[in-house]
Amino acid sequence: MSRKALASLTRPVSRRAFLKTAGAGAAFAALSACAAPVAAPAEGTGGEETMAEPQELNIVYWADSNDFFQGVIDQYQEETGNTVNYEVAPAVYIEWQQMMTTRLASGDTGTDAFHSDDFQAAIYGAAGWLSPLEPVVDLYDIDLDDWPQTLIYDVSSWDGALYRIPWGNDTEIFFYRTDYFEEAGVSPPTDWNDLVEIGTALTDEDAGIYGIALSATIGGQLGNEIQHWTNQGGGAINNLDNDGAREALAFYKALYAEHNIAPDSAPQEDYSSVFQGWLSNKYAMWWCWDGFFGAMRTNEEFWADQVSAFLPPMGPDNAETITGCWGWSVVASSPNQELANEWIGFTARADVMKQQIYRGRVPARVSLWADPEVQDLAPSSPFLLDLAEAGGLVKARPVTPSIQEIYDAAEQNVHAYLTDQVSLDEAVTAAMDKINPILERDLGS
Repeated sequence: MSRKALASLTRPVSRRAFLKTAGAGAAFAALSACAAPVAAPAEGTGGEETMAEPQELNIVYWADSNDFFQGVIDQYQEETGNTVNYEVAPAVYIEWQQMMTTRLASGDTGTDAFHSDDFQAAIYGAAGWLSPLEPVVDLYDIDLDDWPQTLIYDVSSWDGALYRIPWGNDTEIFFYRTDYFEEAGVSPPTDWNDLVEIGTALTDEDAGIYGIALSATIGGQLGNEIQHWTNQGGGAINNLDNDGAREALAFYKALYAEHNIAPDSAPQEDYSSVFQGWLSNKYAMWWCWDGFFGAMRTNEEFWADQVSAFLPPMGPDNAETITGCWGWSVVASSPNQELANEWIGFTARADVMKQQIYRGRVPARVSLWADPEVQDLAPSSPFLLDLAEAGGLVKARPVTPSIQEIYDAAEQNVHAYLTDQVSLDEAVTAAMDKINPILERDLGS
């Protein structure tokens, strides 16, 4: 479905589904790379100098803004003398997943590196379709301590091998309307009990204002909701049958069905509808991906500096939120392993990764989050820095090679509970009856 084209001939369409990229709709001006030309392995002193003979690198990028990415391509080509051929992945996630799965399963030799998501390191790494990147880390002296460690070890590795270097960061943060809070005379909640009390004070159904937004439609969004709430209870989307996870699911439903601080349409709401409601002043709080902050700020009709974020309130077990990323992986069947490795070393550099701010995205390296320019153009980065400084209150979603099956099982059964078709016990039992065999198959336990 996607057509290969030279980067210089490719022109973009917005890539990401609303899931994580509302900010892409307001991407900043195209980047003209301004870093001083240096050999690609510039992270430390290791690595080789620019290759003497020009070569061609073939990559796939799931792009928010090709104008931004063209600047990265231009810088790489200028520094190395190599040519980059890249294609833009299909915008629809399932089409993208099918394309890469078909390509890698066939032993494709026409793709050297690709922009990979959280689940692909496990899925493709377990299948033997990706090259381990530990040699690249050593060759280019990449300091992995500068990344959130959950992104390195929980969603970029599988079975002890590193298959991806995170490039852009996505974290769910707790947005709130500072003006609503000030008018109600309340402060951000510190635990779940506070959340209900404060949400009640902020809700005015006659005015069409609710304390919190929920996105409980099936299709990945409910799965993320399940994960961040059950995680705070000590469970997970693949571990729904412990007491903390059950408590979290019951609490989640009660937010709209009992406390009425979210609309009763929550099981039908997706990110798009909630975001439009947010822009229409419908909600006072929203726990969702940080990329939406950039879209709020660049919506001139809405923005009046009235949105901020607070650290997640404490749940029964912890105060964590979920995080994820996109990154770069090398195709094991590529005949250009050395060139693909050079690309990984290049994109991992702080100066290159920082350029994502020109599409309003937060780079994955923690040290960049305090950079004033990053904070200005990637406006959620100060909140991510707050999470890091508070003790690393971020946790990646659990992944296995069959994570999509787990998400499907959890979403279908939890959604049935949320819409009063089954009881909580029935939903959890049905979900885990499907999930446990998957875990046995994937993890052997």
